[in-house]
Amino acid sequence: MQEDNNSNKNNKKRKVETEIRQMEIDDVSAVYHLGEELFTSEDFPILYRTWDAYEVADYFTSDPDYCLVAETAGKIVGFILANTIEKEGTAWKKYGYVSWIGVDQEYQRSNLGQRLYRRLEDRLEEDGVRMVIADTDADNEKAISFFKALGFSIRADHVWMAKTLKK
Repeated sequence: MQEDNNSNKNNKKRKVETEIRQMEIDDVSAVYHLGEELFTSEDFPILYRTWDAYEVADYFTSDPDYCLVAETAGKIVGFILANTIEKEGTAWKKYGYVSWIGVDQEYQRSNLGQRLYRRLEDRLEEDGVRMVIADTDADNEKAISFFKALGFSIRADHVWMAKTLKK
């Protein structure tokens, strides 16, 4: 019994001050490398979007207001990359789209991902966005639980198909 109590104490996350702020040009490399650690081909073998430096740079240059980072002691420990889409003739007209969200494994399950999302949502609301969209693999239970906890609901099953071509 004593061992269990000690291991529970050791498993508790220490409280560390984390600043959430808009991503800056000097953060692009750190965000890319953190994403590279999180979105591996071993964990996501059929990821339909690839994680690469262009992905980070494209979001940062096209919609920097919706690229946020979490920083602790000078180290980037989390990020969220999103953009907006305007569609005239639709009910909502302006949508937010969460493309990537990542939190360093040491800081996962500390509400940092939720804090990043909530800060993003505040910005989206300020800019007139009335609906936010996020997508993930149907088998990604952790991501689905995360988004459901934020108030997202599953709107439809999305089917995507792949075909490997012969050389």
